[in-house]
Amino acid sequence: MNLRRITYIFLLLPALSGWSTAGAQQTDSLRIDLNRALEIALSENPTVKVADMEITKKQYALKSAYGALMPQMDLIGQYQRAIKRQTVYFDEGFGMGGGGADPGDYTPEELKILQVLQKAMMPGDGGDSGEGLQMGRFNVWSAGLNVSLPVVVPSLWKNIRMSEVDIRLSMEKARASRIDLANQVKKSFFSLLLAQDSHSVFRKTYETDSINLEDIRNRYSQGVVAEYDVITADVRLKSLIPNILQSENMMKIAELQLKMLMGIDSDVPLKVLGSLDDYEKSMFDAIIPADTSLISNSDIRQFNLQSEQAKNAYDLQKLQYAPSLVTSFNWTYTSQNNDFRFGTYRWDPYSMLGVTLQIPLFSGGQRYHGVKQSQIQLWQLSEQRKDVERALKLSIRNSYDLIHKNVQQVAATQSSVEQARKGHSITLKRYETGMGTIVDVNAAALAVLNAELQYRNAIYDYLSAKADLEKVLGYDITPVSAE
Repeated sequence: MNLRRITYIFLLLPALSGWSTAGAQQTDSLRIDLNRALEIALSENPTVKVADMEITKKQYALKSAYGALMPQMDLIGQYQRAIKRQTVYFDEGFGMGGGGADPGDYTPEELKILQVLQKAMMPGDGGDSGEGLQMGRFNVWSAGLNVSLPVVVPSLWKNIRMSEVDIRLSMEKARASRIDLANQVKKSFFSLLLAQDSHSVFRKTYETDSINLEDIRNRYSQGVVAEYDVITADVRLKSLIPNILQSENMMKIAELQLKMLMGIDSDVPLKVLGSLDDYEKSMFDAIIPADTSLISNSDIRQFNLQSEQAKNAYDLQKLQYAPSLVTSFNWTYTSQNNDFRFGTYRWDPYSMLGVTLQIPLFSGGQRYHGVKQSQIQLWQLSEQRKDVERALKLSIRNSYDLIHKNVQQVAATQSSVEQARKGHSITLKRYETGMGTIVDVNAAALAVLNAELQYRNAIYDYLSAKADLEKVLGYDITPVSAE
């Protein structure tokens, strides 16, 4: 007798250690219900944070698009070193010394310049100009300010419209991330409740069967029942141990998944409040969404925004045919020299104010083909939207069917649990009076166990299907009440 008890203790050590550890951590655990889980997930999950950052990034892109309409000012600085200076040639009599000018009318420096020019003008043997004249200096320095202002540039205005749609699209994607995260958190939370309830059912069944086994052993020692009854009860009790361990492992996996979705560390102890029974009390009073117009569906909204963006891209391509008008201003100081004595440099100013009118005429068909590409993209999005809408409507119909089926299953399994418990109680009494067998007792106990598990699975399936329906319809992020 004692040896068998020791065997049971060793077989249950993994489960019992988990129970004792869980009990020790309850005081330090993070206690959450569904509302708290959603609140933490929507504030700590990295996916949501990335989506919010994307909105901020698009807002900066819009400001950048507006900045293109402002004056563009640039300070410029340039240095050029001539490897070989440019040579120019003059035809004979190019206004230099013509009309019989008197050499006495020129200074010595001017006479030297005239001699060089005359040499450059003298025709060569082949009748061409002379040796030519090298102009400029080896070092050219320039520094100044360039200013440009777009006056009429239609493509810039369209870019602003596209950036505004980008922001709205990013906001809708962020909303979709929140809806998807809420759906995952709800289903993960319900999965953890299902694992906990299943574990609780197996534990209670094990405790009940342990008492029954002890009673059967006592009856066997008194010679009331056969040894077969003891062996059968013992085998059934041991067969529950793998289910207990498996349900405990499912609890750990579901808890880790919930922690990951909530964006908290896996080492943080977690205590989930409530059970699936709490949701069953109010599920028949819950209002199932009846609006199937998909007006709030995030996928459809994103397609609408993408179509608007594609329409803007189409208009932008057509605006490539439009003329543009840009004003410019330039103020530059230039210095030319042959040395690097900066203190002796002479800087000469140069400035210019201009207006540029650009009228597109021919680009090899690039603009035409760009318009056609944008037009085809619009058609593609239109067809894709129809396909997505059909799939979403089918998903809604399936969710409604699942919800109605699960409601019926909950009602049926609830009744079967009561009947199974009643049948098990009757079977035990029959066995105690000698009118029943241990096989009948085991069958009745198994029926109770299966009914309990099916009942909780039906509640989970209902809550999961309702969460999926709310996700497809794009409903605001609201938890399912357990009150």
